[in-house]
Amino acid sequence: MINDISEDDLFPALRDLLKSELGDSVKPDLSKLSLGNNVDAQNLLLIPKREEIDIVYENRIMKWRNDSIRALFRGNRIPPDLKKFPPEYQFFFFRIEQPIATFSKHRELALNDPDFEEIFSAMRRRHDGRRINLMHDLIWQAAALAMALRPCSEAEYTAIFQRLEQSASTFNKGRNSKNYLWYLRENF
Repeated sequence: MINDISEDDLFPALRDLLKSELGDSVKPDLSKLSLGNNVDAQNLLLIPKREEIDIVYENRIMKWRNDSIRALFRGNRIPPDLKKFPPEYQFFFFRIEQPIATFSKHRELALNDPDFEEIFSAMRRRHDGRRINLMHDLIWQAAALAMALRPCSEAEYTAIFQRLEQSASTFNKGRNSKNYLWYLRENF
């Protein structure tokens, strides 16, 4: 289910980008779409504007502009209890947490558990709120790409980020705790 992505589920703006970049005749393996990784000379991650998302497909980098998480909400589906990570929601958790594990190798993104709690809380409460830090921008981009690949209602989005916030809280053993990040690195 994690890699199950249908072309019919694509957000129209992302579908248009793929057609313009790859051509109408190419049927891309949508599970291979991921966030790009731009770094500077010191190997520090760069996200100049979170609304300008670098999407990688095979060896191509495509620029997708998305101005709002709110604009990506589709439908009005009410989620079940997400305490047990139901299979139909594993896609979203994977798409949001995998980039955290991947990009946290950059020292500026190796945050503490309370930092992740704060970011997930902000994403849940203020979907398009002001930037907290670079990791917040990365998570915003990961959520945007996930929602462009598969429909997600506002209620589902809120439940997903509430569950992520609870996970970070569960791993939090103090201000310098990095147990959540350790868990992600071990599992991705």
